[in-house]
Amino acid sequence: QHYYITNNLRKNNQLLLMASPVNMILGFMLLLASVSSTNNSPRNNIIDEDDVADLKDLLHSSMQSIILLNDLVTKLTEKVADLTISFADTKADMRNLKTTVEEERANLKTTVEEKMTNLKTTVEEDMANLKTTVDSEMANLNTTVEEEMADLKTTVEKDMADLKTTVEEDRADLKATPREVMIVSEEEEAGEARCARVCAGTTGRGTTSWIEYSSTGIQLSVDISDCGFVKVPTVTTSVEGTGYHWKATGLAAVYHTTTTSFNMNVDGPVSGYDPQDGNAESWGWNVEWISVGYIC
Repeated sequence: QHYYITNNLRKNNQLLLMASPVNMILGFMLLLASVSSTNNSPRNNIIDEDDVADLKDLLHSSMQSIILLNDLVTKLTEKVADLTISFADTKADMRNLKTTVEEERANLKTTVEEKMTNLKTTVEEDMANLKTTVDSEMANLNTTVEEEMADLKTTVEKDMADLKTTVEEDRADLKATPREVMIVSEEEEAGEARCARVCAGTTGRGTTSWIEYSSTGIQLSVDISDCGFVKVPTVTTSVEGTGYHWKATGLAAVYHTTTTSFNMNVDGPVSGYDPQDGNAESWGWNVEWISVGYIC
C-alpha cells in the first residue's frame, strides 16, 4: 500500500511539473482524491504516518514547483511582451529610417541638380568671358601686328632706299676708278668695264684625265665655271708637263668655249711618242689657261 501511494504521488508530481498552472491544480485535486480513496480502502483503515509525511513533502515540493513555474511563465510572458514591443519599435525605426533615407535621397538629388545648374551657369559665364577676352586680345594683336607691319614696311623701304643710294654711289665710284683690265673685243656684246675679270687655272699634273682622240691624239674638257662669267670669255691655253709636249701640236687650240668650259685636242709629237695609252698622264701633261671676260 505504501508503494502504491508513493508511486501515484511521484507520477502525479511529474505530470504537474510538465503541465500548465491550471492543469497542475486539477492534478492536485486528482491526487487528493486518489489518496482519499486509498485511505478508505477496507484493506487498511489505519493511515501510515510515513506516507502522510511523504505526501506532505511531495505536496510542498509540488507547490514550490508550481510557484517557480508560475514565475518562469511570468518572466517568459514579460520577455515576449518586451520582444513584441522591441519588434514594434524596430519596425517603427525601420519606417523612420526608410523615410529619412528617402528624404535624404530627395534632398541629395535636389542639391546635385542645383549644383549642376550652378556649374552650368558658371561654365557658360566663364566661356562667355573667355570669348570676350580672346576677341579683345585678338583685336589688340591684329592692331599690334598691323602697326608693326607698317613700321617694318617703312623701315624696309628706308633701308632699300639707302641701299639703292649706296649701290648707285658705289657704281659711280667704280666707274670713276681706273681699270687695270681692259677688254678691247669679245665673242659677244661687251659688258660694263667694271665687270671685267681675269681668271686663270690649271688642270693639274696628277689630276688631268685625257681621253684618246683619233689614232694618235688626246682630248680634254676644261671646267671654268668657278670664274662666274656671264658672257663667253677669251681663253688662252698652254700645255705643261715633264717631256715631249714641246713637239706636240694643238697646245693652243681651243674648241667650243662657253661661259663654263672649253675643249682641247692635242696630237702626238712623233712616231714612238704617242700620248695615248696613259703616256700623257705619265708625262704630267696638264692644261694651264687664262680666261678674260665679263661677270656682270
